[in-house]
Order: sequence, then C-alpha cells, then structure tokens
Amino acid sequence: MKKVIFIISVILCSATVFSQENKDDFGGVRKNAISFNFLGTTPAIGLTYERIVSKHVSLEVGVGIPSIGIGAKIFFSKIQEQKMMFNIGLTTTYVDLGDGVFIGGRAVIIYVPIGLSYYGSKGFNFGIDVGPITNARYRFVTNIAPYAGLKLGKRF
Repeated sequence: MKKVIFIISVILCSATVFSQENKDDFGGVRKNAISFNFLGTTPAIGLTYERIVSKHVSLEVGVGIPSIGIGAKIFFSKIQEQKMMFNIGLTTTYVDLGDGVFIGGRAVIIYVPIGLSYYGSKGFNFGIDVGPITNARYRFVTNIAPYAGLKLGKRF
C-alpha cells in the first residue's frame, strides 16, 4: 500500500514540476493546490496536494497524523474559479494508530465524500464534504458511519 501511494505521489509531483503553465488547459483555473485538512483525506489533521486532471476531475494525496491517503473527486459542473461546485468522490486512507489502550491498530478507511468546493480567483481553496466512511479490513462491511472533511488552502 505504501509503495502504491509513493508511486502516485511521485507521478503527481513530477507532472507539477515539469508543467510549463498551470492555467491554460482548464479555462484559467490553477491546477494545483496545497491545503490544510481537518478530517477528510487525513483522519485527524494534515496536508493535502490536489491536482486538477480534467474539466471535471481532480486527484489528491494527503499526509496527516497518523495517516496517508489518496482520492479522486468528480465535479458535476465544469471546474471554475469563483463558483461553488458540487462534487462526489472516493478516498482511501491508511491509518496507523499504534498500540493504544482505547484505540489502536492499523486500518484502511474508505470514504465517499459528497461536498462543495470553491476556488477563488486569487488562489484561495476551500472544500467541505460529508459522507459515509467504513473500515476496509473487515470481511463484511457492517460498520458504516457518518464522516466529514474541511479543507483550506492555496491554489497555484
């Protein structure tokens, strides 16, 4: 799992480093973002890198306390600046809580975020979402719970 996440991170970061212009392909929208996350891709707090890959899709990689996650979001309208956009996605997060007395262990968490995103004209990035979450280590999924995420950051 860690190797897959590392490879995806390298690919996304390589595309950013070698891109000539970050705004031309998608109607002037900045394609990259670094954001502070509360819940969402990172179950506690963390940082997320997001990249717009088409007019309706973005990918993200997050690193947090104590987790690493990847995800994708599909936007129902064309991704634009200065517009609130409805989206739905899928996020997978690996969490390692160590050996705790009350909580502990390792888990792969699957989250289906349903939310709103706003990309400001000066690079402001905001996202809020809610949706079901489950722990993928169980053979039969019976533990589905509500979950949410908040993201604030900068697009470039």
